[in-house]
Amino acid sequence: MAEPAAERNAVTLDSVHDGKRPLNAVIFDAGGTLVRLDFEWMSAALRQFGFAIDPGRLRRAEIEGRRRYDHSGQTPAHGPAPLGVAGDVRAYFSGMLAGAGCPPHLIGPAVVRFLAHERASGLWARPMEGAREAIDHIGAMGLRRAVVSNSDGRAESHLQNSGVWEGIEFVVDSHLVGVEKPNPRIFAIALERLGIEAERALYVGDIRSVDERGARAAGLHFVLIDPYGDYAAPGSPAIRRIEALADWVGARFHVAAARTGASESGGRETRCD
Repeated sequence: MAEPAAERNAVTLDSVHDGKRPLNAVIFDAGGTLVRLDFEWMSAALRQFGFAIDPGRLRRAEIEGRRRYDHSGQTPAHGPAPLGVAGDVRAYFSGMLAGAGCPPHLIGPAVVRFLAHERASGLWARPMEGAREAIDHIGAMGLRRAVVSNSDGRAESHLQNSGVWEGIEFVVDSHLVGVEKPNPRIFAIALERLGIEAERALYVGDIRSVDERGARAAGLHFVLIDPYGDYAAPGSPAIRRIEALADWVGARFHVAAARTGASESGGRETRCD
């Protein structure tokens, strides 16, 4: 349920004086935001192809993968894809490898290996550094927490296995609801479950063409995870690390926590159908 009109209006009037806007909830992306690519496994796999690369260097090159994905455009769907079908996930991985200096003749076979591992075990398999703390700090501020993810039905299990599930009320997994980012309808599903209006929610993500485009189309506030400060559009809200999220939110929003029985009791909605 949304908060009473009197309380909502009071917070809005306060916001007029200090420029802050009222906020009820933070909705997170999953892959690339709360959980990250297993760069350690990927670098080991590349060594088997004869290309030795440090996981940190591969991680730096991932930004080039994001850029290539953003520019790849719509491609036909061939089953659930880890980033959805708004772009070409092969462009994402090949861009990352090219940015890392991988020899061109190895890029195709390496992408095939990566995608096979993603289907079998999941590549977004490690907790993002600082994600656990960010979730806890956002909760301590009195804000609701949920996840909207383009995934293959395993988003919730990946969060659980990575230790970043606790405190999340529910996950909206694109494979389970039949709509994916950047379609604003997937955000509407989350907002309906939270019982709040779009302008009272913040979405946190890492891909401009999927996360930023979709969140803005749905009317949500948005902030981009831009670890090296060279990916976000000029003037767009961005933070380098997710552990900076709570301070960033506190500086820009009035927390106006919506009432719910889920977070207080420890129970949470998990169905995504």
